Amino acid sequence: MSPVHLSTTAKKNIDAIAQVEQRSHGRRSRVERLGDGIATFFGSLWFIGAHTAFLTLWILLNVGLLPGLNGFDPYPFPFLGLIIGIEFIFLTTFVLMNQNLQSSRQEKWGHLTLQVCLLAEQEVTKNMQMLHQICQHLKLKNLGTDEELHDLTQTTQVTTLVEEIEKAGEVGGELIEHLDKLQEDINHAHAAPG
Repeated sequence: MSPVHLSTTAKKNIDAIAQVEQRSHGRRSRVERLGDGIATFFGSLWFIGAHTAFLTLWILLNVGLLPGLNGFDPYPFPFLGLIIGIEFIFLTTFVLMNQNLQSSRQEKWGHLTLQVCLLAEQEVTKNMQMLHQICQHLKLKNLGTDEELHDLTQTTQVTTLVEEIEKAGEVGGELIEHLDKLQEDINHAHAAPG
């Protein structure tokens, strides 16, 4: 099977995205880089393996199964519980830091995506308008006078679109609440002694 070659435009897009990612990655603070590295380690198989080995050795040592070594944390291992509790606090903190960083990155990429989509929509609308004008100039018949064609040559009002999406979400939420109530009534009717 022969390899598929990317177009020059696709390669330029990949390079542009890589540059944006590298800049974003380079702007992280020292604390963010540390937190990212620790969270990455905590989410790895190495961490699971190291934890398993550490806990196994701790338990074997403290139940007296390692000859020649004295245990210092008898069952139910309160010192081990303390260490794991403290580790959990730090682990949770680093994971939350990492999630905040990821959320910030996603927000920036979402904003960029929205900007590119709006630009693409504006370009397509302008192309439709220009194509319509060219057809009129050439006096071409059957240009299509349907409502959809007319709508596509108009600028999309983003705020109106957002409002309509929000209204649809509200109606959907109300419908779900109504269906839940109906299901609850049905369940009560079946549960009632007959």
